[in-house]
Amino acid sequence: MRPLHLEVSAFGPFAGAESVDFESLGPEALFLIHGATGSGKSTLLDAMCFALYGQSLGGDRTGEQLRSDHADPAEFTQVQFDFSVGSRRYRVKRSPEQERLKKSGKGTTRVGPKATLLDADAEFAPLAEGKKKVDTAIAKVLGFACDDFRQVVMLPQGRFRELLSAGSKERQKVLARIFHTERFKDLIERLKKAHKELEAQAGQGQALVEQLLGAWM
Repeated sequence: MRPLHLEVSAFGPFAGAESVDFESLGPEALFLIHGATGSGKSTLLDAMCFALYGQSLGGDRTGEQLRSDHADPAEFTQVQFDFSVGSRRYRVKRSPEQERLKKSGKGTTRVGPKATLLDADAEFAPLAEGKKKVDTAIAKVLGFACDDFRQVVMLPQGRFRELLSAGSKERQKVLARIFHTERFKDLIERLKKAHKELEAQAGQGQALVEQLLGAWM
């Protein structure tokens, strides 16, 4: 997965709208997100994770809690993330459950979470609509679930040690899901089965040879 463009609004410490154009850095770019403490570095990673999975990168905050405390009540919290997987390009839009000003009259109204996955290669035709359908589609497109994404693709600060110190069985399961090693496991099982069959045939052949030799002696 390669990030292309990120837009956030009323998200984390960003009271207004902000955007980051990763694609302008070039296809082979290696870049560093840096800045003073509290400037919003981790929030950019939070925004990517939220756009893809509807959860914060650390898993300690809900989408509703990611709304900026500094945002104007009229500002709607939402994230738009363009990314590519291989040669395919996608756009995902997501907003958490939140209060927003009523379109008519005074006061606010509660708005549920929204999510849309679009095909950027087909004039942004919708691929999935609604939180559950987008969650399922994203997992299929990327090939791994949110927990795997957190552990391997975007490790939160301080979480790298957790992956390294995880038990071998737990780490093996995570890496197997990410790198789709099931096909190699299936191949091993087929080879084991073939080995047993050949071993049995060889045993039968050896027994026949011994029987024939015994008859001649």
